[in-house]
Amino acid sequence: MPGGSKDRLRFFWGKARPDCGKDAHTSTMHPLVAHMLDVAAVAVLLPGSELLGLDRRQLGMLVALHDIGKLTPAFQAKVPACWPGQVLGPCPDEMVSSRHDVDGLTLLDYVCEDVLTPLFGKDADGMEWSPADRRQIWRAISGHHGQPVAAGERKVRDPNIEMIVSDARQIIGLLFDVFHPPPIPCLSLEHLCLLEWQIAGLTVQADWIGSRQEWFPYVTPDDVADASGYFWNHALPCAQVAIACAGLGPVKVSPFHGIGHLFAHVSQPSPVQALMQDVTLPLGPVLVVIEDMTGSGKTEAALVTAHRLMASGRASGLFVALPTMATANAMFDRMVAAYRGLFQPSSHPSLALAHGRASLDERFASIVAPDDVLDAGTVGKDRAHAAEVCCSAWLGSESRRALLSQVGVGTIDQALMAVLPVRFATVRQAGLAGKVLLVDECHAYDPYMQEEMAALLRFHASMGGSVVLLSATLTRDVRQKLTTAFREGLQQDEPALLSCTAYPLVTLVGHDGVKEAPCYPRPGLERSIAVRHLRNEQSVMARVSDAAVRKAAVAWVRNTVDDVIAAAKALSEKGVEAMVFHARFAMADRLAIERAVLARFGKDGSSAGRAGVLVASQVIEQSLDLDFDVLCTDLAPMDLIIQRAGRLRRHRRDHRPVDRDEIHIFSPDPVENPDREWLRRVLPGTAAVYRDPSVLWRTARVLQHAGTIRSPDNVRELIEVAGDATRVPEGLMAASDEAEGKSRAARGAAMRNVLNYEAGYAPDGALWEQDVRKPTRLEDRPYVTVRLGVMREGRVWPWAALQDNGLEASDERRRAWALSEVSVTRHALASCHVADDQKEAVAMARAGWSRWEREAEDLFLLLLLRESEEGMEGYGHNEKGEEVIIRYDRKYGLQLAPVLTG
Repeated sequence: MPGGSKDRLRFFWGKARPDCGKDAHTSTMHPLVAHMLDVAAVAVLLPGSELLGLDRRQLGMLVALHDIGKLTPAFQAKVPACWPGQVLGPCPDEMVSSRHDVDGLTLLDYVCEDVLTPLFGKDADGMEWSPADRRQIWRAISGHHGQPVAAGERKVRDPNIEMIVSDARQIIGLLFDVFHPPPIPCLSLEHLCLLEWQIAGLTVQADWIGSRQEWFPYVTPDDVADASGYFWNHALPCAQVAIACAGLGPVKVSPFHGIGHLFAHVSQPSPVQALMQDVTLPLGPVLVVIEDMTGSGKTEAALVTAHRLMASGRASGLFVALPTMATANAMFDRMVAAYRGLFQPSSHPSLALAHGRASLDERFASIVAPDDVLDAGTVGKDRAHAAEVCCSAWLGSESRRALLSQVGVGTIDQALMAVLPVRFATVRQAGLAGKVLLVDECHAYDPYMQEEMAALLRFHASMGGSVVLLSATLTRDVRQKLTTAFREGLQQDEPALLSCTAYPLVTLVGHDGVKEAPCYPRPGLERSIAVRHLRNEQSVMARVSDAAVRKAAVAWVRNTVDDVIAAAKALSEKGVEAMVFHARFAMADRLAIERAVLARFGKDGSSAGRAGVLVASQVIEQSLDLDFDVLCTDLAPMDLIIQRAGRLRRHRRDHRPVDRDEIHIFSPDPVENPDREWLRRVLPGTAAVYRDPSVLWRTARVLQHAGTIRSPDNVRELIEVAGDATRVPEGLMAASDEAEGKSRAARGAAMRNVLNYEAGYAPDGALWEQDVRKPTRLEDRPYVTVRLGVMREGRVWPWAALQDNGLEASDERRRAWALSEVSVTRHALASCHVADDQKEAVAMARAGWSRWEREAEDLFLLLLLRESEEGMEGYGHNEKGEEVIIRYDRKYGLQLAPVLTG
């Protein structure tokens, strides 16, 4: 067996996937010591790493140890060509597999504990680190592949470990020689828990950047013979460039100079904007809840709050979370125009869109730097605009990374996954840490998501983050739940009961307690919207048709996609052609419709061009800036009715064909004693969506009694009365009790799913899963992703590629398939029919999908469409095995119907 000198360490490989395309002389492997030092260099230079409270020498030493488990023969044998024969002798033909992250934890926590003792010191009172305290640090570092790992003492006797004990001790000594870290004082339990979560996120982030060969070219063992020289003269300079290329370079926040600095068009702040510009913010992490009317300027007020927190050094950036992809896309457009004002002109902050289909948004795709370079000195002339609005390809190519950008906009799901036991949750935590979390439409959550939101607030407060919540329709119970959760994260256990019933209202929460600040309404927003109940569908269609004849901008919001399609077709038969907007379109068509709807019915829609009818699902009820002359809606819970009413006469216009503030609600008569079929008899689809009919009965009844929605005068009363769960008529009691039981079960499921901050980054603290296995939203009926394809000359083409020639290229194929996706409930479509003579072509098409998509045949379906007399159609089976016919067109979207047999 070769000797045991430090020279042995040079021959262990850490990376062995060389990209030799650019340089034939590229080394076939990257030494383990070099990789460990690369990642350590990234960690100590990453902006925000100084907030961990560790000396950079201590941090570098800790993070460098993350891959010590790669010393084991089980790992080294993964690439036989790089086997360190100079050290370990001939490579064996067979090797028992072992995970290097688990082996690393074993080495750190059990085998090399004595050698690592100098890294841990005493506190001012002489308290020392316990073995359990050290274990929290080691598991944070070892779990760098996205979830925590466990190791036991029996693992010490594993031959994999026994063979390299001396090498592990040598590499620790080498790292001590490189970093010379002073002992880390013993930490309090509170600080230790925080540090564990922080290091877990930072280590993954540093490892991702430090593993990229473009930024850290492979070197030879000779290059790392002098480890200190390599770290100071090679790793650190590479890390500095890599961090900039990743879009994570340091940026400077601009001083706060009032709302006009962010929004030049705001010459006179609204009351809520003025309040947030001048109010004294609590010290430390702060929660701000802004409740105000639609159109009051809540978003600008929230950004003013975020800028104040950033300018005072309490935050380095911002993440804006919204309920849907459509609302996130719309907010991204707004942030493009505003976010640069948060930073000094000389800075180049990244702006990223974070959701599963962000790459399909043309506006976002246009600002992603193709060369991963954000330094203004190296951006090409044709990309000069990137210096102003830009996102690195590294950040923009993956939703988890997008949260790391200085400013992010995305769906609330991306933030909620920071508190779910999914792989790389700690990266999302790192992305949110030190930022202001701004959550729009925070009322739009079911019981399951409310528990997740409470957990997120506890977690974010525990890690020192601030939050701004926005809503036009928040009940006091929900506001109480969210403020209590944030206070728990601040370790404020004493109760702080909310009592103010004013509206608009701003609630401020900090270490010093809770303050409720009433606010004046924005002048001109006071409204009295008359409520008209329509008892049948024919009455609604008559109202829509009459308004269409008058050349009005008309919307009818329906509660199910099937009802949207049926209503649009019924209107067409009466000679009224309507635009259709819902979530069951192929993504390419949905994005096009979204743009068309915003252009026609948005703030800037021309008087002449606005005339028309839109029949839509709930996709338009929140965050989209739409303005209609006439609004009809199916009955829905009170908060959603008020949200939908916010789309009526939203902006000032010189002329409207129908000049009445009036909302038409399609609803059964809210009689005193409704029977159990009260809702289902008139609105069966609505009864399937909103399971508690008593909520809708109270909504209809209170609106009938009030006769108007008066903003702001009776908004709070309407919300609270409709939300009073003690008022349930006898005939609806059984359904209401069943719905409440499901709500309790949902809350329980969420509480079991979310991470426990106090439990730390521990494998037994939660059931860790893949991202797609742990849902952010609890659905009674799971969904499948259907990809639409069309046969042309023996080959399956993505639907989107046939609509856009630019997607026909092979390098655009994955994007084309993503743009051809539709989500459908599995109970309606569980499989798609493929004829025998089409199976080979379908297999070839699926071969171009990712491995996960290919293997998850029950989640990713390929539907072959063919032309028929009624348009494009295909066949499949529902969850019961019954045959269904599927039709698709760009006007109505995807439609499913049973195959009639005779």
